[in-house]
Amino acid sequence: MTSRTPKLAGLAVVLAVGALLPGCLSPSETYARWVEAPFDDISYPSLFGVVVATVGAEGFPVSGVDIGDSRLKSDWAYGTSQRAVRGPSRKRVHVEIERQGDRAFLVRMRVEEEVIRKRGLLATEVRESADWEAYPDDVKVAELVLAKLRAMLGHYGKGAGPAPLGP
Repeated sequence: MTSRTPKLAGLAVVLAVGALLPGCLSPSETYARWVEAPFDDISYPSLFGVVVATVGAEGFPVSGVDIGDSRLKSDWAYGTSQRAVRGPSRKRVHVEIERQGDRAFLVRMRVEEEVIRKRGLLATEVRESADWEAYPDDVKVAELVLAKLRAMLGHYGKGAGPAPLGP
């Protein structure tokens, strides 16, 4: 009987930690769905510049960019709408560039989305509203933006296309 007690205690700890972990993630991180693509034989400044240009060209305003930071977060793009929610939506792009070797990089991208489910909100009140809530990432838009990045970089991209990550 004493040999079972430590196993049960260990199981209880694992279950408790497992129950707490989802609460540690922000709602945005809970819905995060990343896509990625490797790029080879390209300098970091060139890759970063094309990432910024591609994200901006796809309707996601980019400001306050620091080329020394391997992360990029666009400003919110407003004006989209989710039929399932029947309310305003906003999206922004997150990009992470990870060095894989000399002149080799992995670009990870996600398109975060938030919605307002509240009815009766005036169009002039949408941007400043405190009622924004996390919504699952728009993987299709992330794949599209990453595919356009790959098209811009041509032979620098490796593989067949962007690979979705996560569940």
